[in-house]
Amino acid sequence: MNENAEKLDKEKADLFHSVVAKLLYITKRSRPDIETAVAFLTTRVSKSDVDDFKKLKRVLPWLKQTKDDVRIIGAKSVQELYTWVDAAFAVHNNMRSQTGGAMSYGYGMIHCRSNKQKLNTKSSTVAELVGTSEYVPFSIWMALFMESQGYKLSKSILFQDNESVIKMELNGRDLCTGRSRHIDIRHFFVNDRVKKRVLIVEHCPTELMIADYFTKPLQGKTFLFFRNLIMGYEHISDVLTNIRLAAKERVGKRYMTAKSNVPKWAKSYKEALLTRTYSEREKESNRPEKRKLRFLQEPD
Repeated sequence: MNENAEKLDKEKADLFHSVVAKLLYITKRSRPDIETAVAFLTTRVSKSDVDDFKKLKRVLPWLKQTKDDVRIIGAKSVQELYTWVDAAFAVHNNMRSQTGGAMSYGYGMIHCRSNKQKLNTKSSTVAELVGTSEYVPFSIWMALFMESQGYKLSKSILFQDNESVIKMELNGRDLCTGRSRHIDIRHFFVNDRVKKRVLIVEHCPTELMIADYFTKPLQGKTFLFFRNLIMGYEHISDVLTNIRLAAKERVGKRYMTAKSNVPKWAKSYKEALLTRTYSEREKESNRPEKRKLRFLQEPD
């Protein structure tokens, strides 16, 4: 975004404002695939410039080309709700982050959101924690709404791609030390919902994080892959299956947790815990500065 770009005259600025308002209506009703672009354009209606007008003119041909595309929303079961939340750190000129969120019962997203965060954060971890606190209330509202209609949820899963954020949400303020002490307690209400078993927090690989679509512009196969899921052209079952497989792979690569599995190269159980895999340890052991680790005695 160029702050020195030429501002639009009043006539063009009014036209820009009018078209963006119409796009916002379309986005919320039938075209969530343009949510990210429209979310940015709505922040520029009071100070639009020639660059913003060019961006608007890029959205309109896309809508014209895909005017026959329909939005599909469906579910195999209304008792399982899936939510994805992500954030792009410091992507705006004032160094604020962008939050993206999406919810689905199976086919298509029943709710999507892309918005600029209202405070500056010091890291991507804090940005995602703030983004979660902003979006999760929509998920809770949806669960309460469906319950009032007679469909009580049996499972509500929140997917995140940042492991540090997941640990904070599971453990609350107790995990905050050093660089995360400053985080406002209001951003830890997710921890309360986890304790009450309202939410289940799970890890989702970045390449399968649907909310990433709403945090920044994507291109190529990634754009089309997420768009098909958001518009309901493909069921999210494949994504959920891949998330489960990725979770098993992550468990396989984690630190060893059983003393019976201590390999021969490890001097102690503690040394084995500090190493992810045998191959990684062998590579490190060939470095001179790492050889001493083999002869370290386990502290009392």
